[in-house]
Amino acid sequence: MRGLTIILAVGILLGGGTTYSGLQSWYHPNRMALAGSGGAFSNVTSDVVNPAALWTLKKQFDVSFVSYPADINAQSFHLALPGEASVTTYGLRHLNYGLFEGRDENNQETDFYSASDTWLDWAAAGHSKRWPVSWGISAGLFFSTLEKKQSTVVTFSGGFLFNLSKLNSKFGVSLLNMGSVIKTYSGNEESLPTSLVISFSKKLAYLPLELGLDVINQLNLNDYSFRLGGIFELPYSLQLKFGTTSNRFDQVINKNLSKNFLTDLGVGLVWVYDMYRFESSVYSYGPGGWITGFAVGVQF
Repeated sequence: MRGLTIILAVGILLGGGTTYSGLQSWYHPNRMALAGSGGAFSNVTSDVVNPAALWTLKKQFDVSFVSYPADINAQSFHLALPGEASVTTYGLRHLNYGLFEGRDENNQETDFYSASDTWLDWAAAGHSKRWPVSWGISAGLFFSTLEKKQSTVVTFSGGFLFNLSKLNSKFGVSLLNMGSVIKTYSGNEESLPTSLVISFSKKLAYLPLELGLDVINQLNLNDYSFRLGGIFELPYSLQLKFGTTSNRFDQVINKNLSKNFLTDLGVGLVWVYDMYRFESSVYSYGPGGWITGFAVGVQF
């Protein structure tokens, strides 16, 4: 049962059918609330969708915690440092899959073992002085551990974001999770979840709402999907975030209408108080359960 829940939580939800699913997992409530969308939104987690969106970040530090079903949990730390001509970010993400009961070839119990992913990431973004376009790149080391075996990956991502000021919109394109596997679990060739992402955002004229749409082509699977999210500005320095994806159609079941309504739906609330930022969110994937997350950020 635990193994099935892990597959639902990390495989189906976050890009199953490929190795290194930790490169597509959610480590921050911002990504959960938007259901992974928001490639044209600026956030400390923008390097995993489009690093060019990091350009507008202020100097800040952010820490987060995400709880999956079956005692799976994720943590992240982000530091953003703006300079005169660029913004640089540093990230540390960790995903702990928990402890598992070991079995030998005779199906006898052995020692417990653990599984986890750790991702160290650096990113930089800049802006053209002549054109309304920003650019961004990121590079990282991804370590995946299963019992005593470890796999190591070097990752690269890059993107552009165009500011369409007359339309009050942004348009972005990015190529994510390129790189090379420098150490595998077993010596077999393993592919990365490299994706081409087209992003678009629009601030509505008569509502304090910004909508974002991402279209994702996972190249190694030749698979297309889309994600839709929004950020609603509320009084008292509050923001309401929401999102869903095309995975909704795969997760819907016919037995429970209420679960169908909540399937593949993320919702989050942000409160900004002076230099502090508090963010909490939940995500439901129907019969698989709920994911919850919380983050605290400080501008300094």
